[in-house]
Amino acid sequence: MKTQKQNKWITVAYLAVIFVVSFFMTVLAVACIAKDFTVFSNYKVYIPLSIMVFCILSTLYFYIDKLDDDTLECISTLKKCLICYSTIFISVLVSCILYSYFTPGAIVTSSVTMMVTVLINRKLGIFSTFVSIGVMLAIVMTSTYVLDIENYNIDMIGGLLISLIMCLFMTFLVGKEYSRLRLTWGTILIALATTPLAGLYSILGHGISFETIGNAILDRLIGSMLAVAIFIVFLPLYENIFAVWTNFKLAEVCSPSQPLLKELKEKAPGTYNHCVNVANLVESCAIAIDLNPYMARACAYFHDVGKINHPEYFTENQKDGHNPHDDLIPEVSVNMITGHVKDGVEILKKHHMPETVIRAAYEHHGDATVSYFYIKAQSITEEQLSNYTYRYNANKPSTKYSALVMICDMCEAIVRAKPPADEDGLKAIVDNVINSKMKEGQFDECMLTVKDFAIIKETICEVAMATMHKRIDYDKAKERR
Repeated sequence: MKTQKQNKWITVAYLAVIFVVSFFMTVLAVACIAKDFTVFSNYKVYIPLSIMVFCILSTLYFYIDKLDDDTLECISTLKKCLICYSTIFISVLVSCILYSYFTPGAIVTSSVTMMVTVLINRKLGIFSTFVSIGVMLAIVMTSTYVLDIENYNIDMIGGLLISLIMCLFMTFLVGKEYSRLRLTWGTILIALATTPLAGLYSILGHGISFETIGNAILDRLIGSMLAVAIFIVFLPLYENIFAVWTNFKLAEVCSPSQPLLKELKEKAPGTYNHCVNVANLVESCAIAIDLNPYMARACAYFHDVGKINHPEYFTENQKDGHNPHDDLIPEVSVNMITGHVKDGVEILKKHHMPETVIRAAYEHHGDATVSYFYIKAQSITEEQLSNYTYRYNANKPSTKYSALVMICDMCEAIVRAKPPADEDGLKAIVDNVINSKMKEGQFDECMLTVKDFAIIKETICEVAMATMHKRIDYDKAKERR
């Protein structure tokens, strides 16, 4: 655990790096606006401006360090800072280049909104947008007045204000269910919706002219499309460089063509089918209690991946009625069964899977006793055995995802082994699974609430009942005919 003195030096180091970023961003942006790279020698402009930009950017660091905790995935402060500051840097420089060399009203700050919201979270996306617009205002207004550049400020200020409105609307586009197509068309539609404002500020700055109004509207569309292009091009790079698991990347991982899933299907087909059924339950429960359904499905798909190493020791993969455990003593059987947890962690780490998915594979049995073999061993000996040897050597669920996989895994296995006669029987099974795990203390560390458990019970019953529907007996129908 870091001491207060260490935290102080870490903060100083962050601020020093932020000042360097502020300096280079300011110098490059001013050079772009002035269209003259000899402006580097004009320290009266870029040193005070660098300090101003540094103060604006520092607020983002303190927000990340002190206030930003709205992230389901564990993303470090360093990673958040790198993502935010690099996207702001790119956005500011591209906007300044457009301002000077192409069109003054085309702003690409919405790329910051999309990138930070998708990679981290919505609140930080909004805050980063305000910071990037503040930096742009400081650089453009100060440099144009001090360097006496042709005054395009009305176009830039109007463009920034409309960009802010547009970005705030965009944060609602980027929810838990988004796609590249939705983001692209959503951004363009929002840009079109804000074009009347673009026309209005053009009239205020340049008078009524179809040409200037048309240019202002065109600026908005160009800025929006460039922002989407930056987002689409850089998002895959950010995902891989910073190892951030967006919904896009999780959807790719959960694809049937994913190599690890294909291997599971080939080597342990029964386990694969079990994982697919568990994934349907876990995903529905995640949606019901407001968790990320993509992450939930990924956790469920890979929770039993460790069974690839020894698929024949698990009932769902056994053929011709042969059970290898009939030839083993209970202690060895338990080691073979519980070993799939450790094997799964090693396989998932080798394939660079998300930490949440690895945790689910490690924690989905908690430290529960393997009852079947414990009872079998107890029946062989006359002495009272300790159940320590017959337990999973793993942690209790530490995330809601791990807890959901634990519940749905057991429910699916029990229902498949002995299907209930009706809905009441199914409810009894789900209640028994949750209550028994509660008594064992398996949910002590996962922060699920009583309300969550009630929703989970109801959701599992609804989804499981849909898979238990009766079909027509065609043989009997033919007999009646």
